[in-house]
Amino acid sequence: MWVYILIGLIILVIIVIGLLLFLRKSKLEEVQKEEARLQDVIQLPFHLDLEKLKTYNLHGEAKELYEHLDERWKDALSNNKTHAESNFKAANENLKKFKFSDSKKNEDNAVQHIGNIETTYDALTVEINDFMKQNDESKELYEESVTLQREANRDVLADGHKFGDSRKPLESLINSYEPELEKYNTLIDEGNYNNAHDHIVEIHEELTNLKESMEKIPALIKEVQKDLPTLFQEVRYGCRELRLDGYDLEHIKVDTTLSRLRTELNLIEPKIAKLELEEAEEDLERIHSELDDMYDLIEHEVEAKIKFDDLRDKVSDMLFKAKDTNMSLRTEINFIKDAYYINDREIQTIHKYEYEIEDLVTMYADIESEVNKNTTRYSQIIDNLEHIDHTIEDINDKQEDVLDYLQSLKYDEEEAIDNTNLIDDKKEEVMHRLTTSNLVRIPEQFIVMKHELDNEVKEIDRYLERRPLNVRYIKEKVDKAVILLNNFEQEAYEVIHDSELSELIIQYANRYRKDNSTLDGEIEEATRLFNENRYKRALQIAEHALREVDEDAVKRIIDSYENR
Repeated sequence: MWVYILIGLIILVIIVIGLLLFLRKSKLEEVQKEEARLQDVIQLPFHLDLEKLKTYNLHGEAKELYEHLDERWKDALSNNKTHAESNFKAANENLKKFKFSDSKKNEDNAVQHIGNIETTYDALTVEINDFMKQNDESKELYEESVTLQREANRDVLADGHKFGDSRKPLESLINSYEPELEKYNTLIDEGNYNNAHDHIVEIHEELTNLKESMEKIPALIKEVQKDLPTLFQEVRYGCRELRLDGYDLEHIKVDTTLSRLRTELNLIEPKIAKLELEEAEEDLERIHSELDDMYDLIEHEVEAKIKFDDLRDKVSDMLFKAKDTNMSLRTEINFIKDAYYINDREIQTIHKYEYEIEDLVTMYADIESEVNKNTTRYSQIIDNLEHIDHTIEDINDKQEDVLDYLQSLKYDEEEAIDNTNLIDDKKEEVMHRLTTSNLVRIPEQFIVMKHELDNEVKEIDRYLERRPLNVRYIKEKVDKAVILLNNFEQEAYEVIHDSELSELIIQYANRYRKDNSTLDGEIEEATRLFNENRYKRALQIAEHALREVDEDAVKRIIDSYENR
């Protein structure tokens, strides 16, 4: 037994040793792979990238950049290589002693140093490429700047008359860029490529702005010398014609404003000659803004005149109509006040309209007086005219409503009389229908309802004889009586309907009573209810009884009754 255990332990030890040896071999191969990577990284061709800088003038900034990049590469390569090799050596030693954890730390440190070399390489090559791209951009900007300067000089020489007094300042400014362009070449020769780039960017921007300014100058000169003076004249002559047409434009102060703007305009051309274009544009914008304000005021006066012409006759007619309607109202009230009750508030409203109309007529007369003057400020009177228009239209609508009401009083009285007679006739017709129906006796409720209707009709007749007559009250009384009549008629015809139909069904069902005791009992009950004036319940029981034996008969009886 102990022999087997011993053999098992020996085998286990052999397996463990085998596993450790296999693991160490794997780790050694991994370290060797990273060592090979270190050799590859050491061989990175940075010297070839650095050689690209030798195609430039290695003076000044270019020389400093070359030396700085070279030094940084060598330092990074030397330091990180030494530390990586030291860590790899320690990793191998630890693996020989089966210290896998320590070996892994050494290997990770070595890998980090390899990464530092690669990162430095990437960063330095990017700086070299950025430097080259910047220089290419500088060359393009220089070529464009030379072209811009040449074209500007050509335009001034060829079309100098377009630039007026600004021609000489332009020539001086354009020529001032020649030494600036030479300065770029000097900086390049000195190897100061960064300063050269900053310098040419600034010069290119200035020349671009100069080109834009040169495109603006002819338009600005034209606006100052021709467009605005012409516009001033048009405004002055246009306002003169409006004054002849009767417009009052004193509040706009056209002549004073135009004289001041003319003085300001004369100060703009010297600014253009001095190439102070932004100030010149601001001054022109201000002048245009004032002209726009003046145009708005003039346009407001013209629109006010157009509105005045459109409203003048309309308002005059509406005022005449309002006065005429108000007089008709007062006449109508005096004529009918003894016959019909008129609310004091309505009378006061009519007098209030009379005073309001007089005020509006006075306001309109003032407007007419203002218009009859040599000149008129229509913007002042149009608001009052529109106020009159809106107010008198509202007054006319309300007076028409009052007039319609007054004129409807006689019609309403006649209608109340006609409706009262109809109520009385219909009431008697319904009562006659009740008395001639098959009812055992007329239910008490109809006697009460008829008596109530009689009283309502008598009361309406008494009120119709009174003077002055309150038509509104009479209409309310008639409406109440109509509602009572409708209820009376509806309930009466429902009772008649139930009584006649129940009688027909009971009579028809009698033929089945001998042979059907159940039906006989139900018909007996229906007959009893019929005699007690309970017609609806009698109909329900009789109809139910007959349906049990002859449903088609029920349908025929009902259809025949309803369609008779």
